[in-house]
Amino acid sequence: MDRATALPERDVASRFAEDRIDGWKSIAAYFGRDRTTVIRWARERALPVHRLPGGRVGTVYALRGELDRWASVPVDGADAVDAVAPAPPAPPPADTVASAPVARGRPRPRLLAILAALLVIAIVALVTVWPAAPRASGVVLPADPAVASRFLMARDLVAARSPATLARGVALLQAVTTAAPGFAPGHAALAEALLLSREFAQQDDAEAFDRARVAARRSLRLAPDLPMARRAMGFIAYWADHDRAEADLQFGAALAADPDDALTRFWYGNILSDRGDHVAALRELDRARLALPGSIALMTDYGWALWAAGRDAEGRAILDWVERAHPDFPVAHECLSIVALVEGDFTAHARHVVRVARLRQGRSLQRDAAGLDRALAAGPAEIRRVVTDRAVRQLQAGTDPSPAVAMLIAARAGRWDAVATRLRIGEARRERWGEAGILDRVVRLSPDAKVWEARIARRRI
Repeated sequence: MDRATALPERDVASRFAEDRIDGWKSIAAYFGRDRTTVIRWARERALPVHRLPGGRVGTVYALRGELDRWASVPVDGADAVDAVAPAPPAPPPADTVASAPVARGRPRPRLLAILAALLVIAIVALVTVWPAAPRASGVVLPADPAVASRFLMARDLVAARSPATLARGVALLQAVTTAAPGFAPGHAALAEALLLSREFAQQDDAEAFDRARVAARRSLRLAPDLPMARRAMGFIAYWADHDRAEADLQFGAALAADPDDALTRFWYGNILSDRGDHVAALRELDRARLALPGSIALMTDYGWALWAAGRDAEGRAILDWVERAHPDFPVAHECLSIVALVEGDFTAHARHVVRVARLRQGRSLQRDAAGLDRALAAGPAEIRRVVTDRAVRQLQAGTDPSPAVAMLIAARAGRWDAVATRLRIGEARRERWGEAGILDRVVRLSPDAKVWEARIARRRI
């Protein structure tokens, strides 16, 4: 077991305690603002504040890391803290001051009418555009305060999306489901944690999907309409079973039960993007962004969705920003490694792949990274040869972890024979592939776009 995932419980707990800020007053002091302001931010701009169960008066706390991430995401060119702070009134233009007399006493009736009309327009616009305050989750916590506290801590640890916090979060949620087997959200949260462990930790895909499916089904037996369980089943239907119709059905049920669930819209937006429904994908991701400002995972996937939709410059700008602001977030490097391939930069591709391997700490990734490290030391020609040779071998054997990425590498190197071989293997296996944004780039690089699009279309999910 890797050291990171074997982090002792007391170390994780102590770090969690050090990162925690208790009470509205302390949270306000962290930003140098008053208590009323941070309460408003929590209500209007989804400042990440958590509530503890128990007691007659609700107790709140926040985590420094989450507050910093929330404050660091730019909003129309300003930091989140600056964006929600009331702006000082602008001074009147100089010529107005010089030429207009200062009005004193009661305002004129016409001026009042104009101001009233402007106010109505502003209110209508605000109600139309601004999202409603997030609805309560509807989750009733277990009566046992210790189990409830364990559940909440597990959710926070899972949200951090690191190998160590995910491993600890999964362990805590297993304890929760053992102590409270009738608590449906506990099983659903366990399914969600296992699914995230595929991407951010070392969990094997097949094992993670199998265990998550069992947990989600247990949750649905207890609460058939629970949105988080439906969301997990929709995720499994698409990414494990490649069943587009079932995924739509499950996500539709989740959104019908809770239309304001930002995570459901986030995950569904990613699925829509992966299969090439770019307009619908961006619409869902925008809805999620309204409710989850400051989410680096969401910002990264939004940048990727823009790039996949052909809005390359916008998507690349967001991904570059995430990489600079959060250099240890592996998904940004993964996305940029593919962008680099499309741009023909094999050196940048290799550097991002090595970075992903270091962050995710998987053994097979580490082996690949070691070979790329040696190639990077040898120069661009060797990097291109190593990357291409590996992709061609995987395509010819049908062992590639991502057919679309391997085909993109082969296409960049002009190895259309390897691409054709992989398409034949996929047809024999009746495989269905997503990654529409990457496959679209493969078609653009092909010698005959019409022919290759027809061949690839038969494998699209």
